[in-house]
Amino acid sequence: MRLAEIAELAVDTARLLRSRGIRCSVAETIDAANALKYIDLNRREDVYAALKITLAKNLEAVRAFNEAFRDLVRDRSRDDEAFTKGESDLAFWDEMGEASSGGNQFVFRDERSASSGKKKTMISYSPSDMISRKRLNPPTPSEIVEGRRVVRRLRRRLALKEGRRLERDRRGELDIWRSIRTSYSTLGEMVKFVHMKRKKTKTKIVLFVDVSGSMDNYSDWLLKTMHTLCRYTHNVECFLFSTRLFRATEILARSSPEVAVEFMWRWADMWGSGTKIGYCLNKFLQRYGEMVDKYTTVIIISDGWDTGDPRLLRRSMAQLKERAGRIVWLNPYADKPGYRPLTIGMLTAIQYIDIFAGTSVLNDMPSFLKVFGRSFRPLRRGSKIGLSPRWLRQVYW
Repeated sequence: MRLAEIAELAVDTARLLRSRGIRCSVAETIDAANALKYIDLNRREDVYAALKITLAKNLEAVRAFNEAFRDLVRDRSRDDEAFTKGESDLAFWDEMGEASSGGNQFVFRDERSASSGKKKTMISYSPSDMISRKRLNPPTPSEIVEGRRVVRRLRRRLALKEGRRLERDRRGELDIWRSIRTSYSTLGEMVKFVHMKRKKTKTKIVLFVDVSGSMDNYSDWLLKTMHTLCRYTHNVECFLFSTRLFRATEILARSSPEVAVEFMWRWADMWGSGTKIGYCLNKFLQRYGEMVDKYTTVIIISDGWDTGDPRLLRRSMAQLKERAGRIVWLNPYADKPGYRPLTIGMLTAIQYIDIFAGTSVLNDMPSFLKVFGRSFRPLRRGSKIGLSPRWLRQVYW
């Protein structure tokens, strides 16, 4: 079969999947065409497996693919040399579809044991990320109110940029008018000079939220946190990541949690897959690196389970540390007694973190005060919170 016919077969299969409501990208269609180049196209079971592993990524897509492939066999059984066996084998594909509807499991006949009618089962791996949507529950009004209280306090403690308000400071600029007014108490003698500086009141936040399978139990809480930060505050950018990166700022800034939930389910199809933290951070730096400067606080919500390259994670964290004013890492397991950051992702990233805490700091005010204290003053740049020296000694790089 020529390359043009291979491409046509891949495009026709992808078009049939889209007609059945399954999202199938151009990149997946190209992967399907590349896979067809390396198999024997006279073996229909190999064609079936190659197309399925590249185009069907979840249970719903598998079922739609089985129907689409049967239709494709019927259409091409008269013309295509690769399908010269006719329609007598359609029952075989029905049987295969039922046996393999559970995921990336493919069942085909073994020619060496065809007389006995035995089947051989193979479990195959796809390098592509899993496409999965998740129905989320919107936060309740009481959760929103408490979340807004915590977020307002958090922004004050993480402020890095000067605002318009002034405060007295020994190292600030001389305020001649306040100095003159102070001299009234000493009969016009300017004994004490007043120095003023601008207060740090502005916060710019870039939020990274891990939505991989290991964080699946915290999905509703993650939605509440993201919506509270993006809807009720300003200068916040939110990104979801698992095996790829997704910018969700505009979706989360909707007027109501219900609308945000609907848009999130419709467009964010990356829930429950693997985790490649370094890869996603590197993509962010390439595409949106200008969002981060010395006045930016980067918040990463993740458990640190990373299946990517640790060297890429180390390089990406080092670049973020160099650009950003502060890096905060919130781990859901850090609230548990006896926790130690022993996962490869945490061991690699912890040396670049300024503040390390559990996700409970965003749940209620007592948990927040326990970590950040009762002060309203912004933390000094470079301040370390929640990082045990014993943890840092365990890092090998």
